[in-house]
Amino acid sequence: MKNLRKVLKWFGISLSTISFIFLILLVIPEKETVKAIQPRETTQYWKMKEGFKIAFTQLHGIDSITKSPVLFLHGGPGGYVHSSIIETLESLTEKGFDVYLYDQRGSGLSDRMEKYSDINFEKHILDLHEIITKQINADKVILIGQSFGTNIISHYSVRHPEKIEKIVFSSPGTFKPHKQIDGKYVGLDSLYPVPDSLNFIEPYNFNQDVDNMALKPKAMIASVGALLFDKKLIPDKQMDRMLNTLASQFTKGMVCDPNNVFPEEGGGGLYAYIATNSDDYPEIRHQIENVNAPILVMQGQCEYHSFGSAYEYVDLYPNSTYSFIENAGHEIWWEQKEKYLEEIINFID
Repeated sequence: MKNLRKVLKWFGISLSTISFIFLILLVIPEKETVKAIQPRETTQYWKMKEGFKIAFTQLHGIDSITKSPVLFLHGGPGGYVHSSIIETLESLTEKGFDVYLYDQRGSGLSDRMEKYSDINFEKHILDLHEIITKQINADKVILIGQSFGTNIISHYSVRHPEKIEKIVFSSPGTFKPHKQIDGKYVGLDSLYPVPDSLNFIEPYNFNQDVDNMALKPKAMIASVGALLFDKKLIPDKQMDRMLNTLASQFTKGMVCDPNNVFPEEGGGGLYAYIATNSDDYPEIRHQIENVNAPILVMQGQCEYHSFGSAYEYVDLYPNSTYSFIENAGHEIWWEQKEKYLEEIINFID
């Protein structure tokens, strides 16, 4: 009995110590290593039907009345519209296209949501449809999806193929949900081996950086509160600072040459990342054969996603083309801006 009391006492002291350390770590503000993103002169806002605001930039095309508008969907989840892509796609206005680039709910300059459950993959799809049909009132659109943005567009395409004129999948993220055959997950590399003609270069591996962030006390507590109680136990400002700090490190894996990394602009939304970074997506592969819009799939030589991840889109969509961009990473336009634009303009114009 005496030994049991000692064990319980030791356990109580240890638990109290650990709890105290956790509380101290939670109270200490997260260091702002990257200044939070600020509105640009071009920033505008859509008031969505749920009551929150989505930030966007509109680039006005020259004599664009006869052409379908272009919508750009950024990567993530929890990413944002970087000023470099605004500058890059501005060239499309010279071809007569209106271009819209918007920050997805919970990230960038868009509103942070009150509850964790206010963000999920389904709501991203509904936001895109509301933007197309209500905010810009377009009959048809040309969609450019970067990374995670390709997931949103692919699922939107099977619901509303009538709204799509063309699609550009830029550095596509792995198609969600992951592919299964006879109830078992399959490796895309075995289904789509890399052709001998393509010489891929492996970029900086940032998986360890992501794992380290996930193990931080703030991130752990926030994840528990969000997943179990639908509560934001850690304020968005603190969470976003963690993601922005991480982004300033992992962008080294987005290029062939680390010297070509563009400065981080502080628009990350970490709750949006946690809420949407799952495999809980409906299976739509059997419906994609009904999407007849022309598709362009672009992938850089230093892409961290596998060739198979990109080529599955080519295999799924009946009217699709694959384009390999040499000397470019995940953010193709950072290193090959002219080639990136050339491919897009030739495809959509």
